[in-house]
Parts: sequence; structure tokens; C-alpha cells
Amino acid sequence: MYASEEEIIAGCIKKDIKYMELLYKQYASKLFNCALRYTKNKEDAEDVLQDAFIQIFEHMKQYNGKGTFQGWMTTIVINQAFMLYRKNIKQSKYQLVDFEDYKDTMKDTSVVQHDFLSHQLLLEMIQNLPDGYRMVFNMHEIEGFSYDEIAKVLHCTPTTCRTQLFRAKKLLQEKINQLNDKQHKHIH
Repeated sequence: MYASEEEIIAGCIKKDIKYMELLYKQYASKLFNCALRYTKNKEDAEDVLQDAFIQIFEHMKQYNGKGTFQGWMTTIVINQAFMLYRKNIKQSKYQLVDFEDYKDTMKDTSVVQHDFLSHQLLLEMIQNLPDGYRMVFNMHEIEGFSYDEIAKVLHCTPTTCRTQLFRAKKLLQEKINQLNDKQHKHIH
């Protein structure tokens, strides 16, 4: 069955299972990939995706045509990932570190994606970042949020966001360099 985006939205608003399934089939993999970037593992990403689709179906009437439909759904996925993050942060002792405490000892290191670095490997490296680093890295580098916007979502300061991003990039660069060294030694 083929249907336009407008037909799918209208069908989902009417709670028509055919259109709900069509929407899921059409967007699940893209939205799952987004969830994977924000979570630590596949299971968490699946939970985020499931919760996001529940929200998408429940709030379909609220989509107002501003921006793309996929962008609207992606925002819901990100919000669900943040809900999981906040739930996890309440259960742990993890604290965001403030930029002011470290600014004098830091120099920026940008992550360079080498040719040998696959998308899957980079995704795994991002997933293995500490929670705060991963959230800020994804929001700033991939989604394009400003430090002020990120700070509002994470309930911290923009300078803390800069610290988290710097450390995320530094950790990723170190992992890439280690991998590059292993590749180089293996070749020679």
C-alpha cells in the first residue's frame, strides 16, 4: 500500500491501523538510528523508539505542518531519549562538570573521521561516551542545537555544555587515535 504523508497523518489521526503500520514501516529505521545516537545500547534505543511512537500516535493532531514531519517525529524521539537520560541520572551519582573549573587546562581537539572509521564504529564510540558527553555531542554536533538550547534541556549552564562537548570530542579523538595506531601497526 502506498500513501502520501498527508494520507498517513490523516489515517493515524483516525487511529487506522493500516496507516499506523505504514508510518512505522516508513520511519522506524530512521528514528531508531536517532535513538541509538542518544542511548547507550540497542535495548535502550528500542525502548525510546517504542515510547516515541506511542507519543507520535497520541499527539498526531498536534503536528501543525511547521517543519518536516520527520523532523517533528525526530524531536519526539530526542525528547524520549532525554526522559530516559533524566530517569537514569536520578538513579546515579553522575554530575555534569562546569567549564569554568577546567577552561585553563583545555585546548580544543576536533574529531576527525578517518577513512577506515565506519559509521557503525563511530556510533559505538558515541554510545560509549559518558551520558552528559553523549547528550551534548549529539545535540550540538549532530542536531545543531546551541549551547543555550542544550543548557535549558539539560538544566545546566552553557559553559557546562561547552565542557561536555570538549571532553566528548577529546575522548572520541583519543579512541580514534588508538584505533588508528592499531590499524597502522597491523599494516606494518
